[in-house]
Amino acid sequence: MKKLVVVLGSPREGSVSTMLADEAIRGAKEAGYEVVTYDAWEMNIKGCKGCGCCRAGGIDCVIQDDMQAYWKDLHTCDALLVTAPNYYATVAGHVITFMNRHYCLTNADRTERLKPGIKFGAIFTQGAPEGFDSKYKENYDWFVGTFTSKGMELAGEIIAGGGSDLEAKKKEAYSMFSES
Repeated sequence: MKKLVVVLGSPREGSVSTMLADEAIRGAKEAGYEVVTYDAWEMNIKGCKGCGCCRAGGIDCVIQDDMQAYWKDLHTCDALLVTAPNYYATVAGHVITFMNRHYCLTNADRTERLKPGIKFGAIFTQGAPEGFDSKYKENYDWFVGTFTSKGMELAGEIIAGGGSDLEAKKKEAYSMFSES
């Protein structure tokens, strides 16, 4: 069975990003995925301390926090979905901390330690109106690039702004992993 790991970035229950993630999960389950979900806001995640143990030893991060369970799931998954609200012109801070911790997945020789071909999906939400996403697109591309630089294949990226047609965005989210 294929595995999808979902990391929810919004601290708000019933948020737009969570609604869209729910649709992606529904599509993935109907396509035969097992789904494991993490809530980044609820996780105890420390920031990278730049110790270099990961790259020197070719290991996952040595910091003992809630990322340890996530690493195990990430190494065995076929797909990863991360949702991230935009707070003050960029991805929310706690989701950036989560993203930064992926530094450990690159070896000293710049090879990646994840199995190749993991599909990656990103859902970004913002209060700014539909069509305003181009102002923040470079921030979203930087975030997505962290994951695709690890050898993940972009399965889809959704940006939902204030006034977005949520029904259309839900259909897009549903199909993100349903056709894999």
